[in-house]
Amino acid sequence: MYRRAAPGDGTMQGMTMTPDVTVKVVAAFNRNPALSREEFSSYYEEHHAALFRTKTPPAILAGIPHYVQNVAIELGGAGAQPPYDCVTELGFTDEAALRAWNDWYFGPEGKVLRDDEEHFMDKASRVIIVTAPRHP
Repeated sequence: MYRRAAPGDGTMQGMTMTPDVTVKVVAAFNRNPALSREEFSSYYEEHHAALFRTKTPPAILAGIPHYVQNVAIELGGAGAQPPYDCVTELGFTDEAALRAWNDWYFGPEGKVLRDDEEHFMDKASRVIIVTAPRHP
């Protein structure tokens, strides 16, 4: 099954088809308190995402067709402060792809990503949930 994915510019122009995933890792976390929201967003989007793409082996990346950084926005008003600065989704083609990612990420080669997370993330705030996506 396939579903449509819109480009990151907020338009529907240039829409592409991406394969559905069978399992997702959803991580909610706050930024490193030393960073402003803008510094956090810029570093995560530009530096860490590029590191993810270049350091993760191609065979592992092939099993991760879905990577989205959902950065929180403040809408103003009472109680509008978001509980997390970001919710990231990694979507995997199957559980074997998730296991391959975990083996790599928690192994010696994945240390480059784990170390980089210290620069922009408050790891103590991080909540990780493994989910089975449903499209009702």
